Amino acid sequence: MLYIVGMGPGNRDYILKKAIEVLNECDVIIGFERLINDLEFINKPQIVMNSLKETLEYINSNGQDKGNLKGKTIALVASGDPTFFGISEYIKKNYPGNIVVIPGLSSFQYLTAKLNKSWSYAFTGSIHARNENFIDKVKQNKLSIWLTDNKNNAAHLCKLLIEHNINCSVIIGEYLSYENERILEGKPEEFINVDFSDMSILVVENEEN
Repeated sequence: MLYIVGMGPGNRDYILKKAIEVLNECDVIIGFERLINDLEFINKPQIVMNSLKETLEYINSNGQDKGNLKGKTIALVASGDPTFFGISEYIKKNYPGNIVVIPGLSSFQYLTAKLNKSWSYAFTGSIHARNENFIDKVKQNKLSIWLTDNKNNAAHLCKLLIEHNINCSVIIGEYLSYENERILEGKPEEFINVDFSDMSILVVENEEN
């Protein structure tokens, strides 16, 4: 059995009770280093994975029943919510065994709650390791919320907004729920020379819509 367990934005306080129950009951926990490092309170074997390929190979080798040998119950930890631009889609396509997903609080949900800002009509997208028509979506929506990565970080996206003459304000959240959390609000030009975490959240409020 494979569980894909959403860890929320990172801090233990924001991990669902059900997720903690699954982690305590599984045979082994696997995941990327940042997430494994947040699980010192779980007394179960934990293995750091360095790539999606390595993760899939481990699951296929250890998770499925083979003959009379019963596969391990594996908990794969995932940041945010596994079904929101998360790892669950990739695993579902490539792993034939049983999968149970335990949801988590998405980082953008944490941020909008922190700001008491409704995201009911927002466009939510990701340019984390994928192509997305960022400028077009920003133009089409009064409010858009983006997951970033090391190439398309918050500073780079602010530069794009300026280059395309988008009249907007932005909110940038990084290290959300951790002690070094930082949330900044202002115009794009204020942040083009600021260093941001690769996995920040960028909220764009289009003032022309």
